[in-house]
Amino acid sequence: MYQVLIVDDEPIVKIALRSMIDWNALGFHICATTSNGEEALEMTHRFHPDLIICDLKMPVMDGLELIKEIKKQEIPCEFLVISNYEDFNYVRTALVLGAADYILKVSISPEELTMQLQKIREKLDQKAQKDKETMQSMQEFLLHQERHAAWRDFFTDKNYELDMLCSVTGLSLEGLDSLALCQISFDWYTQNLEPLPSIDIIQSTLKNALEHFDKRHIILFSTSNTLLVLPQSELYKHQSTIEGVAARISQLFQYYMSLSPAILYQSQIPDLIKARQTYHHFQEILELNFYGPIGQLDISSLTIASEVPMLSYKELTSEILSIPTSSRFAYASQRLAELLELCHQQHVMPSRVIQYFVRFLGELEYRTYGVSSAAHDQIADSTDSMRKALTEEELRKDLHNALQSILAPEQSCSTQPLEYSPEVTQALSYIQTSYQHKISLTSVSEHVGLSSGYLCRIFKEETGLSINAYINNLRMTKAGELLKDKNSYIKEVAAAVGFEDQLYFSRLFKRYYGITPSEYRLNE
Repeated sequence: MYQVLIVDDEPIVKIALRSMIDWNALGFHICATTSNGEEALEMTHRFHPDLIICDLKMPVMDGLELIKEIKKQEIPCEFLVISNYEDFNYVRTALVLGAADYILKVSISPEELTMQLQKIREKLDQKAQKDKETMQSMQEFLLHQERHAAWRDFFTDKNYELDMLCSVTGLSLEGLDSLALCQISFDWYTQNLEPLPSIDIIQSTLKNALEHFDKRHIILFSTSNTLLVLPQSELYKHQSTIEGVAARISQLFQYYMSLSPAILYQSQIPDLIKARQTYHHFQEILELNFYGPIGQLDISSLTIASEVPMLSYKELTSEILSIPTSSRFAYASQRLAELLELCHQQHVMPSRVIQYFVRFLGELEYRTYGVSSAAHDQIADSTDSMRKALTEEELRKDLHNALQSILAPEQSCSTQPLEYSPEVTQALSYIQTSYQHKISLTSVSEHVGLSSGYLCRIFKEETGLSINAYINNLRMTKAGELLKDKNSYIKEVAAAVGFEDQLYFSRLFKRYYGITPSEYRLNE
């Protein structure tokens, strides 16, 4: 039943309107009557009418002022105005303000009033249906968000109970067959993209790749990390494999956005608990992009090594020191390059590789006679840089510099640049002042006024680092300083050093420091 407020300063008009039709039969109920706009405004706040029938000319506050005030306060209701013949300009203004229609006092009849009310009833019904659909859509959206959050929490939190996941999502474990998992990860800060693609674009691309699958979950952790969960039966149903799905996803991202994500996948996972363990194993494997792009990788056939193969760092030191002094540096450089390549082939965890070579350099310096204090300082700097290396290329550079300081100090001194070129100095200054914002190779080269390729070459020749590596090193150093404040939030620290994606920041931080941001702060 829709509520009606009648506003007119003539009692006979109010009586006539009340009595001339059966309001209830038309779906309306007269909740109150008033004599002017001021009283009507008070009754509107009290009864919340759906329809106000009001005279245009009244004392205290006329009908036009009432309509304006109710529109100003954004009170949702319809207006049917009552007028005289000479009030045409008032009627036109009322219609412009949003009144549904008007009726003339001198010719009000049950038929005309009924017709107007039926029109307004239809409009109110449509609005009520739209509001109902909007509310239902909002409830469905909130339910979807709650279910998505439950899936996300289940995979990220090892203590999240499976029963809780079933309770929130309505998932039934009866008849749940084996699963296939596929993780799509982007290393945005090596992609040189500005701006970064939105989650909506990533999600729509993934939905396109999975359009044939009815039962699947797309769990968006962030713009850099998405997990797909597919029942094995869905793959069988469409005569597909998780490897084929991964290839399709890679093809779409390359075609539409020229992106090359790291895609890890595994099939025949017996249950959700094992699936969660697989997801956490994915995160460990992502560390292998230290050696270069991962591409598409079936982890079921992948073995990760936790130790550098073949020989200990002390044995390697003895081997190198057994070589004649004149050939020692060249031999050591070649030997370390071979060992790094072997680590790459055997998928040794980067943190263990870095730890091995840091210990090796300490042992080599200790057992090498006559290392100067200047060389010692250079070795210390290289070792510190090695601990923070994000790529194999950076580690090779630091190893080369440290070996040179120990085994060929005269070359080390002669190859140190005295100063940077104006262009590199300008690039360094820009990075130092802009690292908190979105910067990339493109923005740096545009600021300096050089082509990206040329700036990359001279920057690396003079600093020994790529532009992206220098930016990330600077950001990680600043993040470490900010995390010393134990009251800071990791999300705030990430944003303060130019990362919108907290998960990606945490992963990069762990690669740089060897521990997570939370662990780093606890150790400070």
